[in-house]
Amino acid sequence: MAESNQKSNQKSNQKIIAVMHRNPSVTIKELQEYTGLSESGVKKIIRQLRAEGIITRVGGAKGGHWEINNS
Repeated sequence: MAESNQKSNQKSNQKIIAVMHRNPSVTIKELQEYTGLSESGVKKIIRQLRAEGIITRVGGAKGGHWEINNS
């Protein structure tokens, strides 16, 4: 069970990164629509991606954008 959750989390992470790559100004609401996740689910994934250094928020909540950090 944990393995399938991990795989679905990985897919959700990849979806969010792909959307941010295409549209750096994407909102949480738009990410919910693209992924089918709840607001808290999207925010949790964003927290994880930020903690891992994969994404960075540049600017404020209204006028900012996401940057994908290349390893």
